[in-house]
Amino acid sequence: MKKYRFSLSPESLTYLFLWILLLLAPLISEWMLLHTVPDSSFEWSRICNVWLYLLPFFFVFVIHNWFLAPLLVYRHKRAYYLIGVMLVVALFAVYECSNRPPEPRHPPGKPERMELPVHKGPRPSGPPHHIRPGKKQRPPLLFGQHDLMAVIILILMLGMNIGVKFYFRQREGERRMRELERENLAHQLAYLRYQVNPHFLMNTLNNIHALIDIDVESAQNSIVELSRLLRYSLYDAERERVPLTKEVEFLRNYLALMRIRYNDQVDIQLEVPTPLPACDLPPLIYACFVENAFKHGISYQQHSFVHISLQVENGRLLFSCLNSRKTSTPSTPETEGGMGLRNVRQRLELLFPGNYTLDLLESADTYAVQLNIPVGS
Repeated sequence: MKKYRFSLSPESLTYLFLWILLLLAPLISEWMLLHTVPDSSFEWSRICNVWLYLLPFFFVFVIHNWFLAPLLVYRHKRAYYLIGVMLVVALFAVYECSNRPPEPRHPPGKPERMELPVHKGPRPSGPPHHIRPGKKQRPPLLFGQHDLMAVIILILMLGMNIGVKFYFRQREGERRMRELERENLAHQLAYLRYQVNPHFLMNTLNNIHALIDIDVESAQNSIVELSRLLRYSLYDAERERVPLTKEVEFLRNYLALMRIRYNDQVDIQLEVPTPLPACDLPPLIYACFVENAFKHGISYQQHSFVHISLQVENGRLLFSCLNSRKTSTPSTPETEGGMGLRNVRQRLELLFPGNYTLDLLESADTYAVQLNIPVGS
C-alpha cells in the first residue's frame, strides 16, 4: 500500500508558527494574570472572546493567502489583486461595524452620576436642571475608532502576507538558479572530459601504430596498458572526483606505455609520496600535461627526460611536470598545449574558481608545469 507523506513548505510553517503564537497569546496573558493579581481566576470566557475576535482575521488571511496573493506574486495581475483586496477589506469593515461591542453608558474611568431622589409633587415646568437646553444626544458612529483599528490591523496583516510570499519566492528563485548553475557546470565539465578522452585516445593509438612496424611484442604490451587506461577513462573518469590512488595508477599505466615505446632512450620518473594520502581530486586533470611532455619534449637527437612529482601539503596537491624541450621547434606556453591546455584551464576555472595556481615555465631547453589545487579528503 502506497504511503503518502504530508509535509509543509517553509512558507506554510512560518504562517502556522505565527498563528499559533496569536492563539497562545491570550492563554499566556491569563496565566500571567493568575500569578500576578491576587484573587484572580482563569477565565476561559475572555480567551474565547479573543479567539472569536481573531476568527474573521483568520478567514480573511486564508482568502488572501490562497486566492488573492498568488494573483500578484505569481501571475502579476495587479488590477485583479487590488480589486479583490479592496472588496475583502470593505466586507471586513462592514462585518466589524455590524458586530461592534456595545458602548459603555458612561466614559470609562469616570464614576456614574448619582441618581437624584425622585421629587414627589407637581413636575416643575421647563427642562430638568441636569439637562442643558439645546443639548442633543449624539447618534451612534457608522465607523468608529474600534473599527478603524481593526481595518488597519487587517491591512498590516495582508502586507505581511505579501512580504513573506515575495521573500520565499525570491529564495525559491535563487535555489533554482543555483541548481541550473550546477547543472550547467556539470554539462560543461562533461563536455570537456569528452573532449579530453578522444584527444588522449588518438595520441595513444598513434604511439601504438608507430610500434607495430618496429616491435610487435612491445605493441602488444602497449595494447594491454591501453586497455587499463581506457577502463579508467570510461568508468572512473565519469565521476566528479576520484581517489588520488586511482589518478596515480593512471599516471603509472601511461608512463609504462611510454617506457615500452621509448625503451631506455628517455629518462621517465614518477615521484609520489608513500603511502599515498587519502584525498580526492578531479579525474584526468593531469593527462594533458603528461601528453604534452612526451609530444613536445621528446627528441631522438638529444637527451630527453620527463620528471613528474606529486606532493600533498596542508590540504593542497602540488603537481610538477618537468620535461626536456625540442630546440628545433620553438613554442610558447599559450600555443604549445593547444586544445588540451585550453580545456584544462576551463576545467580548473569551473572547479576551483580563484583557488588554484597554474604556472607554465619555459627556458631554452626545459619546460615545466606547476599546478596547485585544493583536495578533499
